Amino acid sequence: MPLAKRFLDALSFFTCLVPARLVSNSTLGECAPWIFFCGLVIGALCTLAGTLASFLLAKTSCPDILVLLLAALVWVAAEMRITRALHWDGLADLADALGSCRQGDAFRAVLKDSRIGTFGVLALLCAFGCELLAVAAHLCPLSPFHTASLVLAPAWGRAMAVPLFRLASPYDKTSLGGQFASAGTVGNLVLCLLWAALTLGLLACCGAHPLRLAALLLLQGLLLWYFVALSKRHGGYSGDFCGCLMQVGQCLFLLATI
Repeated sequence: MPLAKRFLDALSFFTCLVPARLVSNSTLGECAPWIFFCGLVIGALCTLAGTLASFLLAKTSCPDILVLLLAALVWVAAEMRITRALHWDGLADLADALGSCRQGDAFRAVLKDSRIGTFGVLALLCAFGCELLAVAAHLCPLSPFHTASLVLAPAWGRAMAVPLFRLASPYDKTSLGGQFASAGTVGNLVLCLLWAALTLGLLACCGAHPLRLAALLLLQGLLLWYFVALSKRHGGYSGDFCGCLMQVGQCLFLLATI
């Protein structure tokens, strides 16, 4: 029962599929082992929606390229709706803060500002465009490898943020990001690496080229290194750091597996 409760806690935090649940600061970090499975649920539902849209649109007189783009739009829109665009918000906030070129309290002030600025808009447009085109490429043709990639992308992006909890410290332990600080255990780090190995193994079984998988690992490693360094430079990570890392990791996975 506790395991099922932790999964539902994680699902309620990362998605709108489960009604909001009251989770204390001391237990939110215990949801970390379930982040990967939350991503799988998100990926499966988005892929189902995108595949169904592609099937229905193919029966119309729409050009093939338009069918792919619209089906990809359904996938991305479903991901936004299911997750309440939680990580997209983190991407925009961090882009604005970095674009301001400020340090210390001034950096944090921009990061916490709910208003979106030019850099936030540009970051959202770039991420949305890359993700839309990547999903469209996966939908044509929809082979077992591409289907697996679409399902696994949200799981990869979210799980690969777990090492940040181990390798960096939160700016404020009482903040949303700080509540996951307790998840930075060796056990969770090992579990994250296990999920990564299983993901790569599944993609290999579906026909992924080894060089493609190596490129994915290299790029993800560089992305994680950048966020760890960024966290240390600005006094620690916050929820926006984590959300941005998850969203960029998801987009990176989709692009690397085309």
